[in-house]
Amino acid sequence: MHIAFVTPFGLGQKTTVWARTLPLARRLVERGCQVTVLIPPWDTPADSGRCWIDEGVHVENVSLAGGLPLVIGRLLARLRTLHPQIVHVVKPRAHAGIVQCILWQWRRLSGRGPRLILDVDDWEQAWSAIGDYSPLVARFLDWQESWGIVHADGVTAASRWLQQTVQTQRPQMPIRYLPNGISPPSTSLRATKEPNGPTPSLLYFSRFVEVEPAWMGAFWQEMRRLRPDVRLWVAGQALQPAREEAFRQALAVETTPVDWLGYVDAAQQRQLYAQAACAIFPAADVPLNQAKCSVRLANTLLNGVPVVAAAVGEQANYGGQGAAKLVPAYATPAQFAAAVAELLDDPGAQAQQIVHAQRRLSTEYDWSRLGDALYDFYLAIR
Repeated sequence: MHIAFVTPFGLGQKTTVWARTLPLARRLVERGCQVTVLIPPWDTPADSGRCWIDEGVHVENVSLAGGLPLVIGRLLARLRTLHPQIVHVVKPRAHAGIVQCILWQWRRLSGRGPRLILDVDDWEQAWSAIGDYSPLVARFLDWQESWGIVHADGVTAASRWLQQTVQTQRPQMPIRYLPNGISPPSTSLRATKEPNGPTPSLLYFSRFVEVEPAWMGAFWQEMRRLRPDVRLWVAGQALQPAREEAFRQALAVETTPVDWLGYVDAAQQRQLYAQAACAIFPAADVPLNQAKCSVRLANTLLNGVPVVAAAVGEQANYGGQGAAKLVPAYATPAQFAAAVAELLDDPGAQAQQIVHAQRRLSTEYDWSRLGDALYDFYLAIR
């Protein structure tokens, strides 16, 4: 099969293309497919016009010259040249969503064209209120998502919530549950960690939208009451600077040791994984959190960090079978803090959790296994 992925953005800080699309594409190449990933690199303009081969996958960044209409034209022209049997649209929005719409209409009018598969790994409408879009742009993006889900030959969904939502909108839609996976390390990860020192540190990856600032402030106050020696590392950048400032104020208790790390690269992440006593993944039980499938949580578990997570959406699946200490979705900040303190006080439970997490991820979430499931889905759609 010849497969073409069409993405909405490039290989920058947004994770979908490099953390989801490319691992699946590499596995499809191993299964004998010819795979091209077409990228409009508006978020990584230095890649404009650049092409390379990534483990057999042809990665092509179209030129950004001329603005949106010409970028869309180049994507469509390249697809006409490639003649793929399947076009897999990555997220039903922006450039990718426009390409899906045009391809669908062309096929409707001509009776010819590739099968159109749509990949959903977030509920985009939940992000519209966070992205600071103008009302017109937000309405257009919301329309793209609804239209794209209905006008596809099949859907791959990164979460059970998304799978159910798509089936509600179009009950007869062929759909494949396809969570985010992991690539097993070349060497075995240890079931023990580097000593955290006299002051244990909690690692909190956040985009400052998972819970409200007041919730986080209440958690931290209770955490400090239970374990006055603990530190908090906050890693990540906010989509809305005002949200980050609100979190800073909520956590600004006098003498509270909070380290604000901002965006961390791969090397910094490895260092944090090695030194953190525990990682926390609180999440409100709302569509934004129910829909997503956190690559960050998977990598944190894989790297041997004990985790306390709210049992919301895919966090409950990743952390199942003892892979993480799960707290109910309705847990209060005090209950979440109590669960963290309990895990910090139990080294045996931490070591056991690490073993369960690495075994579960390596068997259930290996990219090779997930790529094979996608290959079979393509065969069924064809």
